[in-house]
Amino acid sequence: MSAAVEQLLTALAAHVQTKSAEFGSLRIRTDNATLRRHSRDKSYHHESQRPRAVVAVASEAHISLVLSLANALKVPVVAYAAGTSLEAQATLIDHNGIILDVSEMDNVVAVHEEDLDCVVEPGVGWGELREHLKPTGLFFPPDPGAAACIGGMCGTNCSGTLAFRYGTMKDNVLSLRVVLADGTVIKTRNRAVKSSAGYDLTRLFIGSEGTLGIVTQATLRLRRIPTHSSVVIAQFPTLSASAIVVQRLVQSGAPFLRLEIIDDLCIKAVNTEIEDPARKFAELTTIMAECAGGSHDAVSEQLASFKQACGDGVMNLTVATNEEEAEHLWSLRKRAYFSATALRQHEVDKKFTVVVTDVAVPISRLVDILVATKKMIAEAQLVSPIVAHAGDGNFHCLMVVDDNDPAEIERATTVRDKMALLALQMEGTCTGEHGIGIGKIHLLEKELGHGAMQLMRTLKKALDPNNILNPGKVFHLESPSKL
Repeated sequence: MSAAVEQLLTALAAHVQTKSAEFGSLRIRTDNATLRRHSRDKSYHHESQRPRAVVAVASEAHISLVLSLANALKVPVVAYAAGTSLEAQATLIDHNGIILDVSEMDNVVAVHEEDLDCVVEPGVGWGELREHLKPTGLFFPPDPGAAACIGGMCGTNCSGTLAFRYGTMKDNVLSLRVVLADGTVIKTRNRAVKSSAGYDLTRLFIGSEGTLGIVTQATLRLRRIPTHSSVVIAQFPTLSASAIVVQRLVQSGAPFLRLEIIDDLCIKAVNTEIEDPARKFAELTTIMAECAGGSHDAVSEQLASFKQACGDGVMNLTVATNEEEAEHLWSLRKRAYFSATALRQHEVDKKFTVVVTDVAVPISRLVDILVATKKMIAEAQLVSPIVAHAGDGNFHCLMVVDDNDPAEIERATTVRDKMALLALQMEGTCTGEHGIGIGKIHLLEKELGHGAMQLMRTLKKALDPNNILNPGKVFHLESPSKL
């Protein structure tokens, strides 16, 4: 263990012992099982390092103490809650650092029904928050991976299937409490929906991937649960045909709740998990939409718009007639990621992982990039379903690779980069919702330009001069020409 980390842990232990009332619940873990569990997240990257220690915190004061000491000793700190990040944001790249586990900070601090907002800690899962809010008739829209927590969702500016109507985290967070690198605690703004007071610090921290500060509380915008809804799927012979229909739907202005595309390969994977032949889906590229509103007429109007946009090219069209059917149709999208490896289950004695990547483009270019991506995947001889939050031009490739085949992993990362570069040529982004992490550092300057990158480095150096907060993520502190 490095001398700096040892000093940090000794100082923390002293605070726990001498100020037990305030710091007694702070725990320092160095056992192998804990260190191993916190050395990886859900990404496929292998550059992460085992931490020297995991410090489990239970309050804002704990985080402030840890960061103030770590900053003085220049010990790297990475925040960790559920470990669901897909670009290695929750892992260390320096083995002489610690993981700050905020998962026990999982309280819903307040729900202001009359103001349609709530205050939560970073370890609250969005699924648990939805259940907590159900009795109020309110919900929090962003819905990324099932186990994701609010802290990480802020860090990556995640979104999910409901972003088409409600936007991303930046559109749904009113205010944050944040601990800076030196232990200083700040509040970014008050709870009012509108404010013109000062810089927009809330949005500065959202999407910063834990490199500028650590969120301790978030005030979230809530929405009314729609009183009427219906799920509809339409199947087409090709990916391009479905994407053309999605373009029509978006350009029509119809306020769908969700608008997704699932390709034929993804449906084949999902079908492997369905035992009843009668409930399997036709293996065709599928558009899924959820229509929702305040009345039956509003939903019917959206359904009519959907059917009209599908035109004569649709091969199958199914509208759920009850909640059970709606859940079955929606299971297509929910199972996509977890069923992907089933496509190679016939290859015995191999360990498979899924290289997940996402890009987003203006809706007018969705057809072009999907067709091009399908071609890239075929040329690389990869197995990769495609799923899309199609309504906002964002899609994901789930490249199923042999974890012990470096050449195959290399082909997957090459496709990832080609996808991203093509998206940039189309005035899109190299990541719609997964973030940069370490996997897309080399693409960020290509997207934003040298001037914007230097401005971000200036901000980082101002807020974290010792570079202790999630170092090596989003960008290198020095520009590539200086490395």
